[in-house]
Amino acid sequence: ALLYLADGDVDFSGGRLAFVDERWERPLERVVPRPGKLVLFSSGHEHPHHVERVESGERLALTVAFTCDPEAALHDFLSRAVPEPEAEGG
Repeated sequence: ALLYLADGDVDFSGGRLAFVDERWERPLERVVPRPGKLVLFSSGHEHPHHVERVESGERLALTVAFTCDPEAALHDFLSRAVPEPEAEGG
């Protein structure tokens, strides 16, 4: 999922989200970023995609990745992202 914070025609050029065919050979759809635009999709193999190169400016977006494929999912993400607190007094 992407929530765009910058305008693709004003704040930067390039940087469009491109959904591609299953062989990654041909773009099927390109999303032009607009502030406040929310694009929801699962990011596993069921929706092959990439972000095109930003040519100028700064592309700002909030990204959340999720998938329907249990093999590709991050399991127990928070335990790996947040360090264990150190024991006091040790």
